Amino acid sequence: MRLLAESLASQRSVLRCEATEQDINHELRHRLPWTIDGVEIVWADVALRTDEHARTCAERIARLRSEEELAELARHQVSVRIRFMQEEILRTPATARLYLMLEQAGRELSPGTDVDDLVKAVQQWHPQAQWVVVAQLLHTFLGNLGPRDSGDLLRTLRALFLEYGEKELAEQLPIGETDPEAGHRT
Repeated sequence: MRLLAESLASQRSVLRCEATEQDINHELRHRLPWTIDGVEIVWADVALRTDEHARTCAERIARLRSEEELAELARHQVSVRIRFMQEEILRTPATARLYLMLEQAGRELSPGTDVDDLVKAVQQWHPQAQWVVVAQLLHTFLGNLGPRDSGDLLRTLRALFLEYGEKELAEQLPIGETDPEAGHRT
């Protein structure tokens, strides 16, 4: 019985002495009556006690584990929030603006906010919106080109803007690659 009690107690926490005592006594009741060397044991009861030093050490260890778990949980929450912000909030300027407004206003829109304008802006930046899809394709295409080819494409786009009377847009295009054949910046 002592070996059974010691075995069960060694698997439990010092901080749960009363629960461990109940579990051991419950297990003993299930195993009784017990016959050993012609002696039949029909009833047994175990009482556990822990010294103050063991209890203090166990409490300190439990507190440190709890603090470490809380720190890990906080790190995980920050990681999840960053991923959410990168994937959802910062995906479009309109969504970021809406999120910022909601955060600052305590989940309510601030006075003077034009909800219709905000909805239009969010819809305009929808991932399947034609202009967003075209911009993503152009970004990917330009990224796959070398400096000379991307410069040629941007110059062609500038000419197209000028042909449609969009001089201001044409002037905003970032064309500044050095043309290796001409030896000057265009």
